[in-house]
Amino acid sequence: MSEKKLSKADINRIAARGLFVDANYSRERIAETLEVGVKTVDNYKTKDKSLGFDWLTLRAAKHIKDTEENKENMYSLFMQYMMDSLKDIRENEQLPAEKKTQAIASLGDSFSKMGKVARQEDPEAYKLGLIKHVVQHILLSLKEVLDKETMEKVIDVVYSIQEDLIDVSI
Repeated sequence: MSEKKLSKADINRIAARGLFVDANYSRERIAETLEVGVKTVDNYKTKDKSLGFDWLTLRAAKHIKDTEENKENMYSLFMQYMMDSLKDIRENEQLPAEKKTQAIASLGDSFSKMGKVARQEDPEAYKLGLIKHVVQHILLSLKEVLDKETMEKVIDVVYSIQEDLIDVSI
């Protein structure tokens, strides 16, 4: 079975799609980068659309996916920051008990406010961020006491139930 070799135009069309979708380039910048005319880029876009690759839809889907991942990571990082801050406060031997109490209360207040904003803004991303944070802590703790083979089994189980984790209500 012989492989069909891509033409220079097909290679440029695929590159143009990548620049538009992944690099967020304008038609003009794509034309400049590939050393073709803007009309040629428009032709690539039209041909791709006829092949089922709508550049605008692909760009929008990528943006939505990236935004959701960033939100989940942001909430997870916020949780980690809060836990690290709490640990720092507790372990600070130079901080008097009264100041520790105030710092912990202030941290708790900040956590409560951030949680409220996050739940209202994007409850699904907030929930997934919390789940990610909890699973990471569980796995890190288990890693310290389990052998490699058992740890791999635990990871396989987490992977196999990931869809069920999405349906968790908080």
